[in-house]
Amino acid sequence: MRTETDSRAGDARRVWTVTAIQLLLVAAYAYAAVAYLTTDADFFPEQSPPGWSWPAVVVVGIGFVPALLCLAVALPRLASTRLRAERSPRLGLAVASTLTVLMLAVMATPPGWELFDWYVG
Repeated sequence: MRTETDSRAGDARRVWTVTAIQLLLVAAYAYAAVAYLTTDADFFPEQSPPGWSWPAVVVVGIGFVPALLCLAVALPRLASTRLRAERSPRLGLAVASTLTVLMLAVMATPPGWELFDWYVG
């Protein structure tokens, strides 16, 4: 039989997992943006990206899907009264969710489209 302590520990573990996934996506997208800004486009191979760019290619190409899924899981948790009592997981989740929303907003702008075209196009 599950106790309330077990339930809270499992809930906190899920919150930290969603937070970590969101931060990983944001970090990979930031890596993609920095790599784009610091790499000379003339020397970037046309047919196959080098090994260092595969995390960037993946997150720029399909990163919005897991980002939206994480937000769909995170937003109800942020509104839960149980999580409000525990400040630390809620703060981390709120910061990660804010950064994820910012990343998605950048993806939807012309600089985000240019970044997409450079990596995926």
